[in-house]
Amino acid sequence: MSASMSSLPFVADPTPLLPLGVRVAGLGLGSIDYHADTITLDARAAQLFGLTAMTAMPRTDLHACIHPDDRPDVDACIAAMLAVDGADFVDLVHRVETTDGTPRWLSARKQVTFETGDDGQRRPVSGLVAIMDVTAHKVAERQVQDLMREMNHRLKNLLTVVQSIARMTARTGEPDDFIARFDARIRALAHNQDLLVTRGEAGVTLEALVCEQLHPFTGGTTARISIGGPDVPLRFNAIQPIGLALHELATNAMKYGALSNAAGHVAVTWRVADDALTLSCVETGGLAVVPPDRRGFGSTVLQSMTEAALCADVALDHRAGGGPLDHGLPVCAHRRKQPGLTPAR
Repeated sequence: MSASMSSLPFVADPTPLLPLGVRVAGLGLGSIDYHADTITLDARAAQLFGLTAMTAMPRTDLHACIHPDDRPDVDACIAAMLAVDGADFVDLVHRVETTDGTPRWLSARKQVTFETGDDGQRRPVSGLVAIMDVTAHKVAERQVQDLMREMNHRLKNLLTVVQSIARMTARTGEPDDFIARFDARIRALAHNQDLLVTRGEAGVTLEALVCEQLHPFTGGTTARISIGGPDVPLRFNAIQPIGLALHELATNAMKYGALSNAAGHVAVTWRVADDALTLSCVETGGLAVVPPDRRGFGSTVLQSMTEAALCADVALDHRAGGGPLDHGLPVCAHRRKQPGLTPAR
């Protein structure tokens, strides 16, 4: 608080402080003479409209500053107020055109005094308009609307993924363990959502997603799983498919591959070259592998879903005899396009 403000004495009647209150609130004022069809603006109101202060000007000069898209609604509201049976007050929100082309949102509240003529008809005599810059509020409102639309879009996408997981889980495996398999996959989705919320505007990196999805399979130690690669921020549409693919890789490794024994190791690495991301997952020390005779949910996620969602080329390499690349692992998930990759800064 400034010294001048802190030295204000307490007064029971705040009326004398009204000019100061108007200034503190950032209000601009205008006085309307309907007989002369002019308006006079104070310094703040003139600044908001980009006009000259304390000079009577035609009302049309002020109306010309209103954004063309908003002018018809403003004119209609004012005409309704000035009608024979209209009110004496109008509350408007509209844009004005600024010299730099940036729209400015204004709230304009107008109070009009009428007189009744010899013919019994009322006519406007004078008016007072109070004007406030509400651009920040309108920008925040638009951001909330955009956020709600984005949330709705993402929720629909997420529900579509859940529906797809439910159907494919039901078609593969045994009915008795459907709940366990479905629950594990939904938890993988939940981990992805947690990342989106906790990372916020900072965004989700590939390293964070890998760590989040593989953490439940590490058994409290990082000796069995190693990761490595550059800083790669991910766009939203890449997080769910990559997260699900990582979950399926880890699940397969736990059930059939390197994590099913005490000596195996999983290495997840990635690199970026020519604006394309290559993600590799390699198992060593796993069990002997026989390529599957049918496609299960994991293979569907690793190939069909990942390829469709990310425009990716996914290669599966099943090495018989327990070679360096084991059960069901994509050696390369190389994106032909990069809808989910944001180059690191």
